[in-house]
Amino acid sequence: MNLCIVIPAYNEECAVADTIQEYKAAFPEARFVVVDNNSSDGTSARARAVLDPERDLCLFERRQGKGYAVKTGLSRLSADVYIITDGDATYAASDALRLLGILLELRADMLVGDRVSEGAYAAQNVRIGHGWGNRLLTWVISRLSGERYNDVLSGLRVMSRPFVSALDLRSTGFQLETEMNFVAAYLRSYMVEFPIAYRKRMNDSVSKLNTVKDGLRILYFTLTSWIAFAPVQAFAVFAVVALSIAGGLGFRAIAGFKEYGWPYTTTAVAAAAAGISAILALFNGLTLRILGHNDRRRDIARFLEAKREWNTKLDATLSHNDRRRDIRRLRDAEPRVERQARVERRA
Repeated sequence: MNLCIVIPAYNEECAVADTIQEYKAAFPEARFVVVDNNSSDGTSARARAVLDPERDLCLFERRQGKGYAVKTGLSRLSADVYIITDGDATYAASDALRLLGILLELRADMLVGDRVSEGAYAAQNVRIGHGWGNRLLTWVISRLSGERYNDVLSGLRVMSRPFVSALDLRSTGFQLETEMNFVAAYLRSYMVEFPIAYRKRMNDSVSKLNTVKDGLRILYFTLTSWIAFAPVQAFAVFAVVALSIAGGLGFRAIAGFKEYGWPYTTTAVAAAAAGISAILALFNGLTLRILGHNDRRRDIARFLEAKREWNTKLDATLSHNDRRRDIRRLRDAEPRVERQARVERRA
């Protein structure tokens, strides 16, 4: 099985080497792609010092943003399974190994390291805004995507080849994880969140996530993704608001006419405009839903076909590995059998 580990890193010279060495010890057969996201320190030098130049890659992505870095990393190597982890040594390789085992056992599409459910993130997070923002965004994204999530911003993800192939990453920054969750919901894929530990950052390592600025960007991306994936729901909300405004203005115009005997022309026109906007919103939502329905069916069909091929290859690979283990076990047992036979002959 081909395994690729992608590590985006921005100004992480104090932690990136430890991260790579830890993951190399846990995944000795994996290939690594470390993406230096336009760092101003020695991140690239530290990474190259511990990477295997014949197997691994250390790339430099000048476009600032985690989304750019991860997209660059995923585009360089072909693998059966991809693991994404941050270069700040906060995600343990042992947790990634457990997630990989669960993905192979369940044949899931994406395993996400859940830092929130068992309090690991709260215990290590020193910025209150991060905690509140994570909970708020998780709640909003869960409601809009129609799925229940615990930690939408987790940076540890194990993904199958079909799921990665279906990703058309358009996020430039920390909206990346949100986009992955929306794509998983759109494809009706098998996504599992599994509790993991979360370690404290090293003394010289700081979070690059800005609570307010990046939080607003993630929220904006969430709303636009919701409109794209569920247009009927999105436009229905707008239609309800417009109808409420139309009803209020219409009531005011009628009440004024009854009371004073002359029409409230401006109010009546505004009420009519709001009503027309509501009707147009409903028709736009239905039109987009009809046009997108067939596209979604085709996308899901292609995704399932790629997943069938992936499962077939994994079945063959794992069966071959089982046979190799059986052969090694037999070879190890042969000397013991021969010794036992000599003992029986002597007796």
